[in-house]
Amino acid sequence: MISINPGSGPVEEATEQQAAENIQAFIADLAKEHGLAVASIDRTPLADYGEGRFAFALGITDGRRIEIQMPGVPVDRIRAGWARLYVDGSSWYWDFALRQCQVPDSGDGS
Repeated sequence: MISINPGSGPVEEATEQQAAENIQAFIADLAKEHGLAVASIDRTPLADYGEGRFAFALGITDGRRIEIQMPGVPVDRIRAGWARLYVDGSSWYWDFALRQCQVPDSGDGS
């Protein structure tokens, strides 16, 4: 079987508890690596994609709201590329997902 986006398929043996722990690690990395502070975290089960990913809405202190579909497997497996997470509907490996949460470039050179 050929996969266009490895790690974006179903996540076996995932748990909501592990996803909740992973979102905390993600938030810590946002602050440490990108200087982004999260003002609120809401678990949004009605938005779950299913198949081992659990939805969280992050309220960023700059007023943005970002949806994260977090896999519920140990975070080291996600960081290693075994499973992708989704940021506002697009799948990314961990480091790229962090970058997607940055403030978008306005395109005006500022």
